Amino acid sequence: MRKILIASCCFTFVSFFAIQYFWKQSKLEKIHNPKYFISALIQTGPEKEALQTAYLAELLELSCDAPTNLYAFDLKLGEKKLLSSPLIEEAHIKKMAPNVLYIDYSVRKPKARLGDYQNIAIDKEGFLFPISPFYAPKELPEIYLGLPDFGAEEDSFGRKGGQWLVPLQDRYFAFAMEVLHFLEGLPWKEGIRIKRIDVSNAFAKSLGTREIVIMTEEEVMIKNQQCIFPKMLRLCPKDYMKQMHNFLGLRKKMMDDYSKQLTDAVIPRTGKFSPRIVDLRIPHLAFVEN
Repeated sequence: MRKILIASCCFTFVSFFAIQYFWKQSKLEKIHNPKYFISALIQTGPEKEALQTAYLAELLELSCDAPTNLYAFDLKLGEKKLLSSPLIEEAHIKKMAPNVLYIDYSVRKPKARLGDYQNIAIDKEGFLFPISPFYAPKELPEIYLGLPDFGAEEDSFGRKGGQWLVPLQDRYFAFAMEVLHFLEGLPWKEGIRIKRIDVSNAFAKSLGTREIVIMTEEEVMIKNQQCIFPKMLRLCPKDYMKQMHNFLGLRKKMMDDYSKQLTDAVIPRTGKFSPRIVDLRIPHLAFVEN
């Protein structure tokens, strides 16, 4: 019985090492075989071809001049390289013999433009990423937070400079998202666009300078011409919801006044008028400046 057990163990060890040997030999042959050089990428995700295949290949450091073998390609490292892009939120890679990489990924969805920097959008989690040339032109509201230079240290207001792959987490960003969410939920969107939300002075020490500034554009047909009326609304951060509702009540009267005043007036060639400032920070009062 003991001899049978020893023989069985020896057979198992020999079989194991034989399998290991042949597996390694097979892998070595595939690694040096041009048939298995990566020559194609297949990409899928929630959006069809959200990014160009050439950009994904660049992130993965794949080149026609120095081809990479499919069996030598490190999947975990490849996914890490994709996630190093500020545009990509999730990424998974699979190998498809003989020479294809299958990439399933999702990109970040822009919630607003970040007015503190050029050509940068921000998603609802606070991640920053470039807009052009990766995203198609789209009408997005702009938020301005008063951030220091990109990558700069925290300022005296607790705001750090933006960074790739590091979400904004300060109270200015959180408040801007709160205001944007509130405005998007108001039943007054038709004909009005939110152009900018400026919360850079929302937490100023001086009550006189503490404010939110919201820039809007309103479209109205006058004399068979599309006219645009920009407005700059100045609101108190504490009572901005109530003050926005007050503006809605004032808005109809303002537009009626516009129509009466422009009956015989000359409309600008572009149809766009000069901005009008509406200061609603003092309770029960609205200062309108042309």
